[in-house]
Amino acid sequence: MASPPPLPGRPVIVFDTETTGCTGTDRVVSLGAVRLDGALEPEATLHLVFAPGMPCHFGAYRVHGLSDAYLARQPGFAAHAEEVAAFFGGATGCAHNMAFDRRMLGGEFDRLGLSRPWSGEICTMLSWRRARPGARAGLAHASAECGLARETALHGALEDAWLAANILRALHALPPAPMRLHGFTNDALGDHAGDGLGEMAA
Repeated sequence: MASPPPLPGRPVIVFDTETTGCTGTDRVVSLGAVRLDGALEPEATLHLVFAPGMPCHFGAYRVHGLSDAYLARQPGFAAHAEEVAAFFGGATGCAHNMAFDRRMLGGEFDRLGLSRPWSGEICTMLSWRRARPGARAGLAHASAECGLARETALHGALEDAWLAANILRALHALPPAPMRLHGFTNDALGDHAGDGLGEMAA
């Protein structure tokens, strides 16, 4: 296995987005994020849902299972932009497909005229490909090599963020961290509500 990617020696925010689709005009419908300290130990989580102001493409709905009717009754991203920015706090951003998640989450801040709240980036998918040439590098396949898998067929942003966080740990020869999952902490309907605890013990 190749040497692990260098760490910046400061917190890393591993995040994932679920969206209305994959084009430049599509919007984020949910965000999951795990904050890791400089030693890649988990510190806190964030899991939010947003009204995108547009319908989801059917393919996207099949991935995340969040209906247009449910999403329409949630707050927009603008209502939580400050909270998201504070959670990231200028830390290094990390995602399993950073090119996609950068474009989608960054686009939400761009629409509001706000700076993107991370500094420096790690893509675990690219890092996995470098470490294991020829191996399949999708999130599900890389997670399986780490002994991990999604709990259901649907993609959840927080669960996928945890999987990416553990892939990052594996790339640094660290064992998987327990994945502490919870629902959306801002769910206006309570249908997918979490326990409201954004902070967690490492």
